[in-house]
Amino acid sequence: MKRKTRVIQIDGFRGLVLALFAVVCLAAGFVAFPGFVAMSIWNHFQALPAINLFQGVLLWIIVAMSLYLANGRKVQISFASPRELTDAEMNKLMERVRLQSQVKMLNAMMLKAGEEHKDLGQDTLKNKDLNADETKNVETSSHEEIKK
Repeated sequence: MKRKTRVIQIDGFRGLVLALFAVVCLAAGFVAFPGFVAMSIWNHFQALPAINLFQGVLLWIIVAMSLYLANGRKVQISFASPRELTDAEMNKLMERVRLQSQVKMLNAMMLKAGEEHKDLGQDTLKNKDLNADETKNVETSSHEEIKK
């Protein structure tokens, strides 16, 4: 997950209208207007058959993708289906899953044991405090008896 993730919160009907407005403006500015320009340029040449707005948008997409690919950037689009795992790979994967589940179980047991140990330690501290209080009471009573 990216560290600088931005969350956009759409609140109420006004937020929906604003989001719809932003999407429509982006589509008009980056798809429809360049498609209209491509259509106008194509239709300007009378020797070629006239095209409509949809075909102008398709022409714009073709030009944009051609320019993108011509600059040396690679497109990350793939239509291949994933290959199946072999039996050895599947066994290895299942072994890793078993190990991870055992590690999680051991971690949970260790945390539980640590909490029980912590609780026992707190009980011991409480007993020591009670014993200290009793010792102080006995010492003060014995000092008072000696003074009498």
